[in-house]
Amino acid sequence: MIITDVENCRAMDKCKKCSFEQESKCMNVCPTNAIKLIDNKAFSCITCGMCAKNCPNNAIKKNEFGGYYVDRVRCNGCGTCEKVCPVKIIKMKKWIIKEKNGMERSVYYPDGICVMCGLCVEACEHNARMYFEINDLKSAKNRLMAERYLKIFGTSSFSSQTEQKTPQIQLLKSTTIEKGNINRMFRTSIEIDAEKCRDCGKCIFLCPKNTILEKEEVDGCTGCNICKDYCPVDAIDKGAVNYNKCILCNNCIIKCPKDALKIENYKVIKIKEDIPTTPLKHCINCGLCADKCPNNALKLVDGKIYYNPEDCLLCNVCVKICPNEVRINKETCIDGGCVLCGICVKECPEDAIEIKELPKFEVINDDNCIACGTCSTVCPNNAIVVKINKFKNKLSPKILREVIFNNDCVMCENCAIHCPRDIIPNTTGYKKIVDKANSFIRTDLNYCVFCGLCNKICPQQAIDEGKINLNDCEYCSACVNICPAHAISIYRDWKTEKETEQ
Repeated sequence: MIITDVENCRAMDKCKKCSFEQESKCMNVCPTNAIKLIDNKAFSCITCGMCAKNCPNNAIKKNEFGGYYVDRVRCNGCGTCEKVCPVKIIKMKKWIIKEKNGMERSVYYPDGICVMCGLCVEACEHNARMYFEINDLKSAKNRLMAERYLKIFGTSSFSSQTEQKTPQIQLLKSTTIEKGNINRMFRTSIEIDAEKCRDCGKCIFLCPKNTILEKEEVDGCTGCNICKDYCPVDAIDKGAVNYNKCILCNNCIIKCPKDALKIENYKVIKIKEDIPTTPLKHCINCGLCADKCPNNALKLVDGKIYYNPEDCLLCNVCVKICPNEVRINKETCIDGGCVLCGICVKECPEDAIEIKELPKFEVINDDNCIACGTCSTVCPNNAIVVKINKFKNKLSPKILREVIFNNDCVMCENCAIHCPRDIIPNTTGYKKIVDKANSFIRTDLNYCVFCGLCNKICPQQAIDEGKINLNDCEYCSACVNICPAHAISIYRDWKTEKETEQ
């Protein structure tokens, strides 16, 4: 809940003469009228959940921030929430609804329920409004402050409030991984230098685990020169044959991964044109597949992913969870896990591949971050939270925020693959963007409390209190993730940059 430090709230003598004497600044910005003055101090809804617990229509729901919001479609205006509110801050408010035929009708909905939007905290110039999760309070000072806050309302004690079985908001979302070391401090994987790579595809063709995939499958000679490697008399180079040396052993034809060679009139000839191929994505040894495998058919040992086909159920869990989409179901087994054999490193003609250790992400603070929360949404381990310290204003043109990673992060880079501003390091080069043609975003005004948080966070100024300009919207989901009333819904279909280029 958000409570008031009464020692700092309206503590100065000049506060008595302030233009906000009857309505404090925090009250002025509160979208749900959940704050009132008692003895010239601001107090608010304590988010105890009694309204939600007693609502006969389940029209009051708790959000992930610890606040509560009203589904005005389900609400019948019975007023039960007003009657059971222990601090008597909920009031039934009259709304005028315009029908499609032009007629008006009156309805009553509860007002005064805190949605935990945090606008009061931002508006308070004296740091008197503070967020507390009462189940997480540790210091004696904070517990006494919360106790005093409740006593001012004449409600039950702090202890009885903490005994309620309402869900706790978690500042850092965490999901336990059943297997493996969830606190991995680094990840070991291959890294391909795109500037050095000359797109011959040799690493793709020689990988014994098929873990390096082509950007697109080409039908031609890629210049991998595997034919030269297997020629016993050094008679061929990138498909060009020295017929004085060639002994027609057929090795080059058998080993060519693109079937670009054949024997004709007792000569080896190249029958396909030269076409380069680019390694688009590869296994990065994050271990998600091993962590999620329901039958222990995969395990991560010293950064290497081992696979036991006898235990594999072909359930496709690993295929679906792989952020780089390199796990492939071949009907009899699953392919695509890197064992760090080093063949690609050794055989690359340009020394463009090396095995590296990538340290765990901890905190990213980049001015280009728009605090959209996409990284947190797509994280398969719920290991990311975006902390917003301050919204942009006249003095600060950018949002002050941090992207925080907890111990469940396995450096799978799914966040980097989907980040719309590329502020998270992406070692794979594999990238996905929103396919707007097959995505949608909408606002249900029956939930909206018109707090304006969507306006504050939108990087494109494409939304105004829930009304969305689809021409300007980039579907980043910032408004969706910050809405305390769950009024905005989004569905995003993703496509790769390769599909965009086409």
